[in-house]
Amino acid sequence: MQKKLDKKNFLTGVENFKKGNFHEAKNNFEEALLIHPENLSILENLALTHYNLKNLQDCEIILKKILKLDNKQKKILNFLLKILREQDKVEELKKYIEEGLNNKIIDNKFSIIKNIIFPFINESNDEIKNCRDNTNKYLDNFLNSEKKIQLNIDNQSIDPPIFNYSYDQFDNLELNKKFIALFKKIYPELNKKIDYSQKKNKKIKIGFISEYFTNHTIAKLFKGSIFELDQNKFEIFIFHSHKTKKGKIFSEFLEKEINSNLKNIILPKLFNEKVEIIKKTNLDIVFYPDIGMSSELYFLTFLRFAKYQIASLGHPVSTGNSNIDFFISFKKIEIENAQKFYSEKLILFENLPYYYKPEIPLKLDEDEINKQNIYSCPQTLFKIHPDFDQILKQILIKDRKAKIYFIKDSNKSLFKKLISRFNRNIGTNIDRIIFNETMSFENYLNHCGSSSVLLDPIIYGGGNSFYEAMIYGTPVVTLPGSHLKNRVTLGAYKQMELENAPIVSSNEEYVDKAIEIANLSPKKLVELKSKFKNAAFKKLFENKNYINELEEFLISLF
Repeated sequence: MQKKLDKKNFLTGVENFKKGNFHEAKNNFEEALLIHPENLSILENLALTHYNLKNLQDCEIILKKILKLDNKQKKILNFLLKILREQDKVEELKKYIEEGLNNKIIDNKFSIIKNIIFPFINESNDEIKNCRDNTNKYLDNFLNSEKKIQLNIDNQSIDPPIFNYSYDQFDNLELNKKFIALFKKIYPELNKKIDYSQKKNKKIKIGFISEYFTNHTIAKLFKGSIFELDQNKFEIFIFHSHKTKKGKIFSEFLEKEINSNLKNIILPKLFNEKVEIIKKTNLDIVFYPDIGMSSELYFLTFLRFAKYQIASLGHPVSTGNSNIDFFISFKKIEIENAQKFYSEKLILFENLPYYYKPEIPLKLDEDEINKQNIYSCPQTLFKIHPDFDQILKQILIKDRKAKIYFIKDSNKSLFKKLISRFNRNIGTNIDRIIFNETMSFENYLNHCGSSSVLLDPIIYGGGNSFYEAMIYGTPVVTLPGSHLKNRVTLGAYKQMELENAPIVSSNEEYVDKAIEIANLSPKKLVELKSKFKNAAFKKLFENKNYINELEEFLISLF
C-alpha cells in the first residue's frame, strides 16, 4: 500500500510540475520522500520544483543531498553550480568546481570559470581588488602559455564576464581586451573571417542585435532610435535571441513590421546558424546596443558582418574588441579626454537618445507625491558598491526620520547578501532600510513618484531609471565619476537645462543634498517635482534632434 501511495504521489507531482502547479508538485514530492527519502528521481524533481518556486536555498540543500548519495551525478553537479552562482556563493562554487574537475565529472570550461568569476555583491574594496588581481594574473598566465583548451561554443559556452566586472571603480579596457583574447584562444569559431560587402546597398541596411528588445531597459532606451529612423533612407533588421522574452514592447517590434520598413528575425540557438542568418541579410551597419549583457549574443560581436559595427550605452563600457569600430556616447556625459577609456572610436552626440514618455494608467495624487523623509534607490542590487554603504549610514544618522527603500532581486538571494553587508557596515539603523518585493511597472513608477528623493548609486549609476523617475519629477541625487557608467544622470540634467540640479562632488555633499530634498515642506517638494517634470517633458523626452544626429552620422559613413 505504501509503495502504491509513493508512486501515486510521484506521478501526481510530475503532472502538477508539467502544468506549472509548483506548490502542489512540491507537496506531492515531499509526500513521496516520506516513503523513500533517498530516491534520486524524487529528490531531483523536488529540486527542480524548488528552483521554479525560486526557493534556491532549498534547491541547493536537496542537490547536495543527491551528491552525497552519488557524487558522480554530472547533471546534478552542473545544476548545483548554477544554483550557487545565482545565489552569489562564489567561494563555495569554486570548491565544488575543484571537486568536479578532480573527479572528472564536469566540463573543462569550469577550469576557466573558476578563475574569472566575479561576485555580484562584493563585501569590500579589498575583495574587489583581490578578485581582479587574481583574474588578471590568471589571464596573463593563460594567454602567455602554450596550454591549449579548445571548447565547443554551443555546448561549452562561458558567460561573458565583462558584465560583472563593470560594477566597481576600476577601468575595464585592458581587462576586456584580455577577455577577448581568451575567448579567441578557446573558441576557434571566433577567429573566422566573413566575406561582407564593401558596397553600400541602395538603402542603408542596418541591423540591431539584442536579446532585450522586449520589456527591458535596453528596449526602452533604444526603441526610439530604431522606430524613428527615416525608412526612406534605412532598411532596418532587428535580430532577437531565441531567449528574448515576449512582452508588450516585443509586440511593438512585431507590429512595426506590418506597416514599416522593419524586419524582425529571431536567431536560432546554434552559433553557426546565427552567423549564416545574419550574413544573408548583407548589412551595411551592425548596431549592438548592449554588448556583454547577453551570453547568447556576445560571441557574435567577435565577427565582422558589415563594414561598420557600432556599440552604445546599453552596457556603458568599452568592449576592447577590434571588430567594434565606434562607440556612440554623448558630449553632455563624457569627460573631456574620455577616448582613453575606449578601444572603439568614441562618437559624441549633442543630444541624448530619443526616449518615449512612459505611460502610466493610474497616477498618484498630490498628497502621495509630497511625502517627506522617503529615500529610494530602485536599482538592481549589484550596483550597490561597498563605498555606498557609508552614504546610506550617514543619511540614517543625520535624518532620524529617514527610510531608505531598495527592491529585492527576483531570486531573493542578492538582497540577503546585501543585508548581511549592511549589518556590518551600517549597524543599528538598518531597521530603517526596507527591501520591497519586486513590483509591476506601474507600481514601480508610483513608488518612484511617492519617494521624496531618489539615490543614484555611486560608481555605476542609473540610466533608464532616471527617465522613468521624471514622470513624476522626483529628484535624483547623483555623484558623477569619470566613466560613462555613472554619468548618465548628469547628462540628463544637462539636457533638461536645470539650475541647481542635485549633482554633487563628494560623499558628504551627497548626504546633505539628499537630506535637504527629503525634508522640504510638502508644498516645496511638490513644486520641485513639478519643475523637474516640466523640464524633462520639454527637453528630455522624444527629442527629434537626436534622431537627426544619428541619421547624419550613419549616412556620413558612406
